[in-house]
Amino acid sequence: MKNEDYYYYLHKTKISNPEMIESLFNEGLKSKYHYNINSTLAKVDEKNLLNNGLEEEMLSYLGQGEEYNAVVVVKIPKRYFRDRIHRDGKADPSIPMFREYYETGWDWNSIFTPKLIHCIYCRDIEKSFFNPNFCPVFDPSGCQFSDEQIYCFDSLNSEDWKKLATARRKTSFQQLYFDDKKHRIWDSIVSYYSQLYGIAPKQMIKYEMSADEKGLFGGKHI
Repeated sequence: MKNEDYYYYLHKTKISNPEMIESLFNEGLKSKYHYNINSTLAKVDEKNLLNNGLEEEMLSYLGQGEEYNAVVVVKIPKRYFRDRIHRDGKADPSIPMFREYYETGWDWNSIFTPKLIHCIYCRDIEKSFFNPNFCPVFDPSGCQFSDEQIYCFDSLNSEDWKKLATARRKTSFQQLYFDDKKHRIWDSIVSYYSQLYGIAPKQMIKYEMSADEKGLFGGKHI
């Protein structure tokens, strides 16, 4: 895929240990804003990205304040939003990116897929870590569409997709995952994008930093 095939998003955070990065790459980005991308991530302006480059946009967004010391880079294929009509009058199928998530003692209620998390830059050690689980073609079984995707369904009068998204919101992750797998809901769509982009879906691996990388953070780790 080319860079122009993606929308780029950024998320500022405070990284204090390598386990936080491992969690991001293995589980995804936890959010307390349900399925709203814009409340969790900041979209990079495409003109600024073209003129300044990703690194400059990333560093500018992070800034020099003490509240945050790291920035997560997310790359979402533009076609997954179903926000444009092609010359043949058709729009591509959409792919949901969130799943519900609850953790005792925290206010998380959703989690953004690790499959679209590209990397994280840590300012304190001036180093980027790339996610081995990043793969823009993935099985979204059990996942929910974002609010922004549903807005695109409305703007393009995609009633079938709006009905699908609404029905999914009423179903738990466990049941949704079971139903998706049982009825092979996403097989043809994943195959479509795999052929279109020349990218095969890959299994998740458990990411763990090397001892040398962990040592960059100092202190003891779990």
